[in-house]
Amino acid sequence: MEMEIVYLDGLGDLCLHFIALKLGPKDTAVLACVNKRLRDSAYEDSLWRTFCEKDLNITDAPHDTQGNQTQSFKVAYQLWRESFSMYPWPLVKRVHNCWATLKNWLTLHFPQASHTLQIGASESDIKHLEDKLSVKLPLSTKLLYRFCNGQQLPHHHHTQLGSPLGLIGGYYFYNHLVNVYLLPLSQVIAKTKDFVRHLGFSSRSKYIVVAASSTYIEKLFFLNCITGQLYVGTNNLSTDGEMMPCVSVPPINQRDAMLLWLEEHGRRLQTGIIHLREEAGNVPRINLFPQPPPLCSTAVTNGVQVILCKLHFIYSLPCLGFLLYYFHV
Repeated sequence: MEMEIVYLDGLGDLCLHFIALKLGPKDTAVLACVNKRLRDSAYEDSLWRTFCEKDLNITDAPHDTQGNQTQSFKVAYQLWRESFSMYPWPLVKRVHNCWATLKNWLTLHFPQASHTLQIGASESDIKHLEDKLSVKLPLSTKLLYRFCNGQQLPHHHHTQLGSPLGLIGGYYFYNHLVNVYLLPLSQVIAKTKDFVRHLGFSSRSKYIVVAASSTYIEKLFFLNCITGQLYVGTNNLSTDGEMMPCVSVPPINQRDAMLLWLEEHGRRLQTGIIHLREEAGNVPRINLFPQPPPLCSTAVTNGVQVILCKLHFIYSLPCLGFLLYYFHV
């Protein structure tokens, strides 16, 4: 029995559509160069809508990296690839998904904080920071800022209680009130220079400040631009420069520590491990005390409710360990 030979341009539109889906965006663009028949099929916008949804989570109106609407999903996909052509595409998709998770949660549950997120920084903005501080940011950190240039907090929140709108959030117990926000690049430069000047670090230090608490309890997060590891300053930061790593990963993965940190934060928000609580003036803030078991357990004895939480984000209080208690009568 002889096998019938069927050429690509002899197939129906539906068959070509599924073949292009299997090929993926890059090979579909190559397919369009073969002849007019295959080009027409490869240019179908329904095809590029699928690629945009899969790679960039763009499902409604097609838009570019700044949110401007484009004439088609194909044009949108092309503009995204061109805008991030200097970065590995899998890493671009990963960072985009990280920010999409965080922004979607904020939009649904904490829109006030969502409004503080800044548009992405440009390559020239990032180059300006690197020149000012004499550092080279890890690729994943550059991409994090390309998608969102940190937070700009309202000026009227600059009080001892700080702003409740920090993306990272914090905790409140006894007299400790912490609420951490991501710094925009301009504040990264200013706070890093201030940190070098006041704490006696070398001006050649490759640590930069990327996040800070806006409250009277100072808490600073540092990125080592050589290793990529993220650190939080302890209570001994001002006396002996003590820091502790925020992400426990093998050295080969440390370059993405800030990205891993934000990905885990987004996962905890999305799954409800952490959420908003009203505290310090009955103002809602992201509270890092986990709520569901087994990370949190509750017991009542003699009319006193004791809640035990495993709070892995508080590295700066080693005397308390990782298990923190608070009481409710």
